[in-house]
Amino acid sequence: MSEPASKRLLRDDARTRRVAVHETVTLSIHSAEALLRTLRAGETVLALYHQGMGYAALTDHALLLLGGDPAVRVPKPLTILRPAHGARQAVDVWADGRSVSLRGSRFDPSGELLVKAGGRAPDPLAMDARTAGVADRESVSIPADHKQALLDELDADESVRSLYRDGFGHAALTEKGLVLLGGAVAPKMTRAPKPLRILRGSHGLLDSVLVLVDGKPHKLHGSKTDPKGAFLEAEGELLAPDSPLRPRGRTRWSAWMRRRPVLTFLIASGLLGAGLGAGLGGAEKPIDDAAGHTVAVPDFDGAYLTAAAKESRLQPWGSVTVADASAAARPVAATAPGWQVCFQTPTRGKNVRPSGTKLTLYVVPALEKCPTRLHGPRRIVMPDLVGARFDHATRSLRELGLDSTAPFHAYTGKPLDEEMRNPAEWQVCRQTPVPDTTVSTATRVDLWLIGSGAPCDEPSPTPSPTRKPKPKPKPEPRPEPTYGTTSGGGSTGGGSTGGGTGGGSGGGTGGEPGVQFGQHCSPVGSIATTTDGRPAKCFMGKDGRPRWGYNSN
Repeated sequence: MSEPASKRLLRDDARTRRVAVHETVTLSIHSAEALLRTLRAGETVLALYHQGMGYAALTDHALLLLGGDPAVRVPKPLTILRPAHGARQAVDVWADGRSVSLRGSRFDPSGELLVKAGGRAPDPLAMDARTAGVADRESVSIPADHKQALLDELDADESVRSLYRDGFGHAALTEKGLVLLGGAVAPKMTRAPKPLRILRGSHGLLDSVLVLVDGKPHKLHGSKTDPKGAFLEAEGELLAPDSPLRPRGRTRWSAWMRRRPVLTFLIASGLLGAGLGAGLGGAEKPIDDAAGHTVAVPDFDGAYLTAAAKESRLQPWGSVTVADASAAARPVAATAPGWQVCFQTPTRGKNVRPSGTKLTLYVVPALEKCPTRLHGPRRIVMPDLVGARFDHATRSLRELGLDSTAPFHAYTGKPLDEEMRNPAEWQVCRQTPVPDTTVSTATRVDLWLIGSGAPCDEPSPTPSPTRKPKPKPKPEPRPEPTYGTTSGGGSTGGGSTGGGTGGGSGGGTGGEPGVQFGQHCSPVGSIATTTDGRPAKCFMGKDGRPRWGYNSN
């Protein structure tokens, strides 16, 4: 037999591994997920219990009630209403404003861990002067909520004389009459004023006294203060056998036959002989014409499979079969829990003969939505995975048929590599598709994860600024040679005729050789010769700077 999914889920967590391996209480998958979400870091589960229709877990810090979502945390010390009692050794604890009964733990079969985790609650009856006298002497155990309801019902000057058992309820005899304490869900108080109406005095092994209250008989017994019911008989009056107040019910056949065994035997023998004689006489067996009647096919759409199968047995169908309503073609048994009916043949309301008709119910798991058509693709309701660990989330998705999962970092949004995907340290912060969305099995689920203990809403870390490289120094421009006129030009500036003639001759002959085209020059109009012997002249460039150019003159 394969291990339940809830045990695998708890075994993967260090806080619950011990109870998952050895505990006999098996949680549902929803209770296991609620337990892991409620547990705090470093909090260890000591034992698991059955609690009504749900479960409970005792940790080293608190008691967790797993009957709903979210789980209820009851911090220590616990209030113990009643230690281990009954065949199941249940312990009654006051939690979440009510009394809960815990039982069935392998680690704590006698409830000792629960008792050590708390203390006995003070008995409200012992602390009240109106009931303190019977609280010490009586052995009748009354639930805590019924005790408080009794105190609220009593008048200020009304005291209790004795307590009794009344079937599944209790009763209290006071100076003003009888108070019945009943109600399985909520306390219900019923008063019977004096004088009490006694149907029958003390009788039987329990010395019970039968009292009539609101037209119903109540059998009271079990009081240590009044073991023989003398107080009850003293506060009431015995009704006469022909009293109109006595309830008139039908005589029970079982009681009648028990009191007349010989007559019962003779009647039974006569009926048996008459039946055998009719059979030997060859009487024709009546024809069962029920098989020929027609009925309207019930509407099973939306019903749970187990309920639909039970209802289908009310008619003599030729056969009842169950099949998967989706294209997955999963095998389904008629007794399988957790499936719901989507389609049926014959259709609802159609008049058919059940004996000659085959009824087929097409179903899907209750966690899925019905396909849009028979044998259509599966429609899965996306679960809420936020806060769950990555491995738990992927396992839940695989159980639903969603195998395609893509993890991303919650801060940077970058995909996580396989070596970074550590299920024990990453949890889900966001998901796509969002919860409660209807998806198909081909849908890819994107999960944004963050390490354990880190908040989901923290921004991504700011990277440290990178230093810019220092620019390389630009090379200094090479000094460009400047060319002027010859010394004869200077003489010309002096004003002599010979100097002027010499300056004109120097400019015309080409000046000093060795310049290059494009180099800066000064002054504009100067002439020179390039290194390769071509004539050059200083022109004003477009950029406003003089440069050497070709002298075409």
